[in-house]
Amino acid sequence: MNNKILQYNYQIKKEKQKKAFMVILFFIFLFIFVNLIFSFLIFPVRQTSISMAPDISENSVVMVSPIVKSYDRGDVVLIEARTSTEKTSLMRKLGIICSKFFTAQQLSINENDKLPGTKQQLRRIIGMPGDTIYMRDYVMYIKPAGEKHFLTEFEITPKTYNVTFFTAPAGWDSSLGVKGSFDEIKLADNEYFVLGDNRKSTDDSRLWGAVTKEKIDAKVILCYFPFNKIKIF
Repeated sequence: MNNKILQYNYQIKKEKQKKAFMVILFFIFLFIFVNLIFSFLIFPVRQTSISMAPDISENSVVMVSPIVKSYDRGDVVLIEARTSTEKTSLMRKLGIICSKFFTAQQLSINENDKLPGTKQQLRRIIGMPGDTIYMRDYVMYIKPAGEKHFLTEFEITPKTYNVTFFTAPAGWDSSLGVKGSFDEIKLADNEYFVLGDNRKSTDDSRLWGAVTKEKIDAKVILCYFPFNKIKIF
């Protein structure tokens, strides 16, 4: 009788262990699956500055997709970090991958809020490859390749967006802050000129030049927070 009871308890214990193992295995595979989606298909990005105000305000959250590789004028894109906090050794690269994996792409040890350029940034594509562009009073003027005349960015861009301008007071030194005007430049075949929607307080292509397609990590497809500002891009 005792042997039967012991064997029965042993079988129950094995069944419980098997169920616990299956539950753990399920969550491991679910975690890997979510991370694969967040790595290769779509993932959220929190806007931590006013650089894209008013359309993407500070503390907004957007969904971006790294698989979309075709970009149009007016698209909001995620630009890769321009600098690293230190030289990227093999071990550091592994640490960056692990930090992003175990936080579902929400945190990287390569980012440092106190150091500029170490974080990815949201910016809007204004100039396309082959464009000739110039800026006057924070408005971009564009002459696409093969065209004869310049048009403002708002006339030539099919997407509607809002921009925060800066009205300088009398006697303001135009050399201070981010440039609101510059002379004509021509973009190369693989160059995109990106700007923040907040033209008075943003580091963008006016400071660090045009970016190549390889520097664009993802395209914004949706702003879903705050909920009263849900917008498809």
